[in-house]
Amino acid sequence: MDIQWEEIKNDFLNSLLNDDKDTAIKIAEKTLEKGVTAQRFFESCVTPVLVEIGDRFMRLDIFLPEMIAAAEIVQSVNEKVIRPQIEKTDVGKMESQGKVLLATIEGDLHNIGKNMVNLMLRVNGFEVIDLGTDVPPSEIVEKAVQEDVDIIGLSSLLTSCLPFMKDVVELLKLKGLRDKYKLIIGGAAPTLEFAQKIGVDAQGHTAAEAVTICREIIRSKKLSS
Repeated sequence: MDIQWEEIKNDFLNSLLNDDKDTAIKIAEKTLEKGVTAQRFFESCVTPVLVEIGDRFMRLDIFLPEMIAAAEIVQSVNEKVIRPQIEKTDVGKMESQGKVLLATIEGDLHNIGKNMVNLMLRVNGFEVIDLGTDVPPSEIVEKAVQEDVDIIGLSSLLTSCLPFMKDVVELLKLKGLRDKYKLIIGGAAPTLEFAQKIGVDAQGHTAAEAVTICREIIRSKKLSS
């Protein structure tokens, strides 16, 4: 199967940068029509393009409106092309790799990064409970218990909201639940130093890192059980 991934990635990237949802969807559809699986398209095209978008944002080559538009287009591609195809295959029916609860912490309404993490985790076989944005610590802990998750993932773009991440850790300790869940944090605001200070299990900056971290957590959990 002769697939020109560099050309496909370049065309897909341009469609995102040009806010051209229809072209992005057509690129995904045409690639899958050639026999490429939805998961392979996501890993070989969508993931590297999202990394490139993130890099351009960090370099200030693009700004928040462009990044938001790109994320919304990727979400549309996922809903219209990727997810339906995956659900038809054995990949879509495979045993869950683990259950992850995601939330943008209280006071923060940003969800671009969290939504990308959600998407990548689902494509990689994880079950995701997404609580959305501006979620208070008490609701995060309550839902983690209710849904019996393996991992709690917290996101924040605003440094002013970081204390609420610490509150989640402290609330879990207060309820005697800290050892029950693995806690990971991400987004632009939390640093590795902050993660170590409040005592979470991992910190990452990208959606790809989040998937790697969650895989390692689940693998370690299975080995220790």
